[in-house]
Amino acid sequence: MDIRRMKVWLLGSHEPLPFDPRETQPDCLCLAVAGERDLAGRVASLRNLLPSLPIFLICEPISKAYNIADFSEAAKCAPDGIILRGVESAARIQMAETLLRVAEAREGLTENAIALIAMIGDNGGGLLNARHFIHKLGRLIALGYDAEPLDGETADSDIARHGAVATMLAARNLGIPAIDFSGAGSATAAFKTACHQSARTGFTGKLTGNPDHIGIIKHAFGAA
Repeated sequence: MDIRRMKVWLLGSHEPLPFDPRETQPDCLCLAVAGERDLAGRVASLRNLLPSLPIFLICEPISKAYNIADFSEAAKCAPDGIILRGVESAARIQMAETLLRVAEAREGLTENAIALIAMIGDNGGGLLNARHFIHKLGRLIALGYDAEPLDGETADSDIARHGAVATMLAARNLGIPAIDFSGAGSATAAFKTACHQSARTGFTGKLTGNPDHIGIIKHAFGAA
C-alpha cells in the first residue's frame, strides 16, 4: 500500500456505492464504525463491488475502559486499515497495536495486515504531546489531523493552524505522511481553498464526503 500516493480519502455513505464508478475514483474509502449496524456485511459488500479499493474504518477513541469492544469488532472485519480518533499519547497507539495483533491472530491474518493511522491532530492532548511521538510501530503508516473537534475550530483559526503544523512536524519526525481529515462536508468553494492550504502545509492527502470533490483534491495535491 503506497500511502503517499493516496490523495483522495472518501467518506462512505450508506448507499451501495458512495460515488459513480464511471467517474474518477478515490484512492481510499473510509467508513465510520459508529452507528454502523452491519459493519462486516458493509465491508464485504464494498470489497465485492470495489476489490481494488482500500477500505479504512474510522474508530472512536479507545481507553482501558472505553470502546475496546467496538475497536476489536472493527478489526475483525479485516479492513486495510483503521483510523483511530482521539490519540492523546503514544500509549494509545501501543494499546491499538496490542488489540490489532490479537485480532490478526484470531482471524488468521498476517502480522501488521491492518494498518493504523493515528489521529493526534483532533484533540488537545495529542497536539500537546506531538513532540513525544518518536517511535514508529510497523503498522503506523500516517498521522491524522482534523480541526473541527478542536472546540469547533475552523481551518483558518490560530488553534487550527497550530494543530496542522504540530501534526505535520510529528509525522516528519516519525518519517511518515500526514493526512488532513478536516472539513469533509464543506461547501465546494471553502473546500477548494482548504485543499490548497493543506497541500502547502505538507499534508499528502485529504478526506471528503462529497464525490464531486475528488477532482479538487487531485488538482490541489498533484498526481505524484
